[in-house]
Amino acid sequence: MTNNQTELDRLEAHFEAVIKLLNVRFTSHEFFQRLAYEYQVDYVAGLTAFAEGGKPFKDLHHALVKRLKKLEGNLITQRKTDYPSVDIFGIPSHSGLWRKL
Repeated sequence: MTNNQTELDRLEAHFEAVIKLLNVRFTSHEFFQRLAYEYQVDYVAGLTAFAEGGKPFKDLHHALVKRLKKLEGNLITQRKTDYPSVDIFGIPSHSGLWRKL
């Protein structure tokens, strides 16, 4: 198992707890922010695992969304894929819009 997979597994173990802390509707960016805040050590380890590509935030977040989609139909459903949002750096962007089930 690669280091990326190990770190993603660690972060994925926190998904349910993080989702419980969010509003009924939330963006991927809000999810990333809360995950980073609540589980800082694991989040930084995740960034480190993706540092080699030169864009650790983008690469980690892309991998996290893939994992988040595995919860589709169980805990959450994706309402939109290109929803206006502010990223974790405060820059206007787009992200997924999710709804708790």
